[in-house]
Amino acid sequence: MLLITAVIWGGGFVAQRLGMQELGPYIFNGFRFLLGALTLLPIIIIRNKKYPIADPGYKKTLIVGCVAGLFLFFGATFQQLGLVYTTAGKAGFVTGLYVIIGPILGMI
Repeated sequence: MLLITAVIWGGGFVAQRLGMQELGPYIFNGFRFLLGALTLLPIIIIRNKKYPIADPGYKKTLIVGCVAGLFLFFGATFQQLGLVYTTAGKAGFVTGLYVIIGPILGMI
């Protein structure tokens, strides 16, 4: 399973690098996040019909989700900008460091 994960993840960096030959990093990420939003939209609509929103904390959840999405967007954009200046292998290595650094920062 780890080998399959590494192949898919590594292939993603190569695909990102190839996609950047036609588009800039901002447009590439914009389309990437738009595709993700359009993919989730039918699920949100179906779930809303099945379980209507009656939660009083819904607005707060929506705001926190949007802020988290912005952080994700900026992180992905910085990663795309990094791919302009380095290889896909190096970018994958640096990105993979969060597997080690994340828990260490969590303990601190």
